[in-house]
Amino acid sequence: MPKPEAFPTGAAAFDPPPEETDEALMTEYAQGNAEAFERLYARHKGPLYRYFLRQLSEPNARDCYQEAWLKLVRAKSSYTPSGSFKAYLFTLAHNVLMDEFRKQMRAPEVTPDDPEHIADGVSVEATVNRAELIEHLHRILKSLPVYQREAWLLKQETGLTLKEIATLTKSGEEGVKSRLRYASSKLKAGMAAYAAE
Repeated sequence: MPKPEAFPTGAAAFDPPPEETDEALMTEYAQGNAEAFERLYARHKGPLYRYFLRQLSEPNARDCYQEAWLKLVRAKSSYTPSGSFKAYLFTLAHNVLMDEFRKQMRAPEVTPDDPEHIADGVSVEATVNRAELIEHLHRILKSLPVYQREAWLLKQETGLTLKEIATLTKSGEEGVKSRLRYASSKLKAGMAAYAAE
C-alpha cells in the first residue's frame, strides 16, 4: 500500500477515463495489477479519510483509515464486483468504525475540516472567523446521534444512494431518510442560530 505524504483533506484530483470503473480497477488489482490499486487509492483517499476524521480524534481516524485500506488489501482475492465498489469500500470502513466505537465504548469525536461543505444551504456572514465557525460546526456534529451523523457523512462524502447506505448500515431506507432529515435539520438550525448571534 502506498504511504501518503500527508493525510488527504480534499477531493482526489485524478479524473479517470469513463470506461475505467472502480469495479474494473478492483478486479484488475485482485488479479495482481498494483497500478490499479494506486488509482483506486487516489480516487477514494480523501472521502474515506474525512469519513473517519469527522467522527474520531485525528490519531484514531488515521489508524482506522489505514485499517480500512488494509482490510481492502486482505479482501482482494475474495472481491466480486456484485455492486458498487464505493459501497463495498465504505462497508469495510463502517465495520472498522463500529469496531473502533466498541473499543472506545464512548461517543466518537468529530473534527470537521470543511465548513463550507458542512454548512450546505445556510447563509453565514462572510466576516465570521473561520476558526470559530469550525469550532461551532464541531460542536453541532458532535451533538448529533451517532447514526444520524454517520448517515449524513456517508451521503455527503460518498454520494451513495439511500439504498446503499441502508445496506451498509444494516437499516431500512426509511430509517436512513429519517436520519438524514433530522441531521440536516439540526445542522441548519445550529448554523442559523450561530449566524444570528
